[in-house]
Amino acid sequence: MRLNTNGTLDGTFGVGGIANFGTAGVQAFAMVVQPDGKIVAAASGDETGLVTRFNVDGSLDTTFGKGGIATPSSLISEPGVSNGLAVQPNGEILLTGFGLMGRLTSAGQLDTSFGVGGFVPLASQVVTAMTLQSDGKILVTTGAGAPTEILAPFSLAPTPQPGAIARYNANGSLDKTFGAAGQAACVASAAALAIQSDGKILVAGTIPSALLTDITSGRTFAANQTGFGLVRYNSNGSIDTTFNGGIAITGFGRAFPAGNGFSLAIQSNGEIVVAGQAGALGASLAFNLSSFALARYTTTGKPDTTFGTKGTVITTIGQGNISFVSALVVQGDGKIVAAGNSGPPPPSVGGQYVPNFAIARYLGQ
Repeated sequence: MRLNTNGTLDGTFGVGGIANFGTAGVQAFAMVVQPDGKIVAAASGDETGLVTRFNVDGSLDTTFGKGGIATPSSLISEPGVSNGLAVQPNGEILLTGFGLMGRLTSAGQLDTSFGVGGFVPLASQVVTAMTLQSDGKILVTTGAGAPTEILAPFSLAPTPQPGAIARYNANGSLDKTFGAAGQAACVASAAALAIQSDGKILVAGTIPSALLTDITSGRTFAANQTGFGLVRYNSNGSIDTTFNGGIAITGFGRAFPAGNGFSLAIQSNGEIVVAGQAGALGASLAFNLSSFALARYTTTGKPDTTFGTKGTVITTIGQGNISFVSALVVQGDGKIVAAGNSGPPPPSVGGQYVPNFAIARYLGQ
């Protein structure tokens, strides 16, 4: 969907501000705006992955693929599984799914000159983000990404797990000069990826922020808290120890013990914004409600205490809702736009629920 600058739906786009993929049962997971204003979006569905291109007005670009849609059958991507999308400077499109990376021509046809028949194998089946370096090399993160919708069980907090980052040459082969044999480990879940202007690489995700115990009925339990983890790498894949020792960690305290980083953006002054969710415990001691959460860091990895409250902002949307940021962008005027979902937890027995798009804009200063 497209919004006007004041947050209202742009009625000139699609139908009432919303453009449809033209096929049912799919979930969009990535979008890129081309230099000519056309919009390339990727989605996952039952037993298929698809790429759609829209004109500037939200209508399907029928010159792309078949009637505006390309369906590379090998890139199977189940609903709810995040994958990567990137558009190269020549207009060709990189897409991942089911452990493969494929390339489409700018017209939406499989580029058989890429890899073997248009595909190359990846080091992992679950891709969370993809971006291109200025030299054409391809960075891919794997780990745990943002959820695509609000589903049962009530907890949407991914289990904190290490992620990884890998680099591929422009032809799809693994760049073994990066990290260790082409890959570098990430202690955070590697949900988001960005490249600084100096070539250094930022990876954000979820990480344990406090190791704690709790005693209930005479038994001791682990009650660890999670938060944002932001790791910076040098261009060769080594950890940049000048960045707060290599990693910045932000937790949200006892009120929000389940923090998750899902998205990442770099401001024009080099400062870094990470966004996701701050989850709270319900009566059942399970995470079943959450708020938008943002944190900003200086170029050295320290919390920017001029931002929000000691460097963090938490925005609660409605009462008893699950809310999370899955996409983040910095406007030209410095304002920060966070987009995601918000809605009540699914009913445990029957009934309906409505997860809504939720978009918030924050002042940059």
